[in-house]
Amino acid sequence: MLDVGDGHAVYWRAQGPKDAPAMLIVHGGPGGAMNLKWGDVLDASKWRMVFFDQRGCGKSTPFGKLEHNGTNDLIGDMEKLRVALGIEKWALFGGSWGTTLALSYGVTHPERCVGFLLRGIFLARKEDIDWFLWDVQRVFPDAHRAFLDAIETASGKRPGNAAEILALTGEPLARFDDAGIKLARAWSGFEATLSVVNKPVPKKGDEQAHKDESKGEAPAIAPQTDAAQATATLPEAAQTDATPADPATPEATREANAAAISMSLLEHHYMAHELPPEPLLPRIGRIAHLPCVLVHGRFDMVCPADQVLALADVWPGAQLSIVDAAGHWTFEPGNVTALKAGGEYLAQALTPASTSG
Repeated sequence: MLDVGDGHAVYWRAQGPKDAPAMLIVHGGPGGAMNLKWGDVLDASKWRMVFFDQRGCGKSTPFGKLEHNGTNDLIGDMEKLRVALGIEKWALFGGSWGTTLALSYGVTHPERCVGFLLRGIFLARKEDIDWFLWDVQRVFPDAHRAFLDAIETASGKRPGNAAEILALTGEPLARFDDAGIKLARAWSGFEATLSVVNKPVPKKGDEQAHKDESKGEAPAIAPQTDAAQATATLPEAAQTDATPADPATPEATREANAAAISMSLLEHHYMAHELPPEPLLPRIGRIAHLPCVLVHGRFDMVCPADQVLALADVWPGAQLSIVDAAGHWTFEPGNVTALKAGGEYLAQALTPASTSG
């Protein structure tokens, strides 16, 4: 745990050779949690991988706290973690909201960055938020209708646009009661539906390994409690349904509720109060000299692919991979293949050329 001030403590862990280049792995959300399986796309012998849970989620404490929880706070936490670990510079690997935060950190501290591996770009502009909350119904009318039904049940009113979704959901989500949990589960279920195009079939033996990774202390939902470490992230809720725990157990229910509450509560907070940020694209010139790999599913319904193209346009040296037959989920086969290649490219770019003789 790292005390970052303002009543917050951030949970982190590091693995890999201490003399290898460092890679900060920035999870999605806001309100997700670290997923150690992200490290599987990197060569463990070539990276010192640093994971952390952002304020208010995962194993960071206090759970669900919205005060002093904004983009600049998270950027500051990342920098405090770098200093605490004695890392001079590092690369950043982010997905979804993690790309927003990685880019925001990069343009704020360009001198501390050596490269970027970014999957499922989210520029967090108004049009990007409106797409996710409202316009995506053009493709997923049934899922969106069910989402609105849940909001109407919880709030007593049916939203008529994206702004009304945010206006009507804040109070129910903050209650942490049965109605709020049901709304949070509907929110995360909506995201999961949008996220996956091509889910791989788990291999034999993967289920127990996944359960071992995702289990943690799982108290009942209550204000200011510590949540379980959750593999679900926003908009990556589909990570959890690859190998779900037995839904009948109280522990599995508490874990799923904690993940859903964290994700929906913090996402609402950021979309309603923190986003859009200062536009990212005009500031990319501060880091455009650094190596970057961009991976994006062509059929990403959470973060449409026009966002990655807009970023590539202002980062001419970036390697762009738009993956056909893939969506938003990190672990779709095409995304995994592209991320592995991107990680290897970055490792080679950051390793000094060897000399012989």
